[in-house]
Amino acid sequence: MARSLISLVLFAACLTAQAQAPDPHLQEEGSAAMLSHCTFAHGYRHGYEEGYHIGNTDINMGRLARTKLTDLRDLKTGYSSNFGPKKMFEEGFHAGLKAGYNDGYLGRNFCAVETLRRVAASLQAENSPSDPNHSYFDQGFVTGYKNGLEHGSSDPAASALIDFHMVDCAQSQPASQRDVPAQPSYCEGYRRGFALGHADGFVLRPEGSRLEASK
Repeated sequence: MARSLISLVLFAACLTAQAQAPDPHLQEEGSAAMLSHCTFAHGYRHGYEEGYHIGNTDINMGRLARTKLTDLRDLKTGYSSNFGPKKMFEEGFHAGLKAGYNDGYLGRNFCAVETLRRVAASLQAENSPSDPNHSYFDQGFVTGYKNGLEHGSSDPAASALIDFHMVDCAQSQPASQRDVPAQPSYCEGYRRGFALGHADGFVLRPEGSRLEASK
């Protein structure tokens, strides 16, 4: 009886330790600050890794490429409540899943780490007084990613990688006057998200894509 009780206590302690263990992605050199700032980008990092593994396995097993995200059901996103809004994390996860699967299936390099480091360059780890919870940064990143994805997939003159410093955020205006102080944080996220989305859009063009978003 005593041994069983001790075993249960040790098992519970192990589970607690695992639950409290820091996410290794939040400690990655070069991109940790952005992943902690941006729930979408953090979800993207998880999704890319998962998608790359599945794509690589599929091609090595001689399977036909999956054509819809609905083919990849019941995946564990790795979400934790301290990461930020779940919906935004999952949105990033599915974006990364799509890009990662495509790269893994086509035998490309695992590029998420290097790409995220590039778009996270020079980002300060400290919180902005006007955006302490990074919510504006996150919103800007998501909007930028979607716009960049569209531009990268449709512009025939587009190149795979662009300098996020050159991305124009002039059309991204705050929703109300009270949001004006947080505009720089929003634009900071927008530019970086646009660069990431643009890179994905370029490689996910119709002629090269193997995984389409589910309808």
